[in-house]
Amino acid sequence: MSDFQFAKSTAPARAVYVAGIIGVTALIAIGLLALTGGSDRLADRAQNRDIIARAAALSNRGQVGLAQDQFYTGDTPQLAQAALQTNLQTLAESFGIQIDVIRADEIEQIDNMVRLNLTLNGVAPEEELGEFLHGVGTLKPAVIVEQLSLRRARTARSEQGRKIAFQTRLYGMALR
Repeated sequence: MSDFQFAKSTAPARAVYVAGIIGVTALIAIGLLALTGGSDRLADRAQNRDIIARAAALSNRGQVGLAQDQFYTGDTPQLAQAALQTNLQTLAESFGIQIDVIRADEIEQIDNMVRLNLTLNGVAPEEELGEFLHGVGTLKPAVIVEQLSLRRARTARSEQGRKIAFQTRLYGMALR
């Protein structure tokens, strides 16, 4: 039989010590990840319970969830959709935004409400786009942005500032 001896007699002990530290560190990291994941789930559950409670309170009071001034009015849904279109055009003009196309999409009947769908295509100066979107968010009657696509617009070299081309699908609501 041959006897094997390490050149450095402390190498095996050092290797076991380093492996132990790595193992303990890995276990602590896994434990911390499990704890933070659990608290996120608890927070999500609490938020969902809060949303359900608010929805139940609104349905118990017989409210739809929006105040009367949040709905578009018109003799027909098409006229209410035209009012929505006019509001958006006026808002865009106030921020110097060029609306190329406003397409009136299909009007949907949902229970006692009507969903007035529109699609907007336009070009906006980069500095003004955020203010325009904030204006859309605070517009009364309410406008809900369903989808927003942004890309850099083509501009001539002589133009100052960058422009953003956007397409957005949005809608307003009207009562039947």
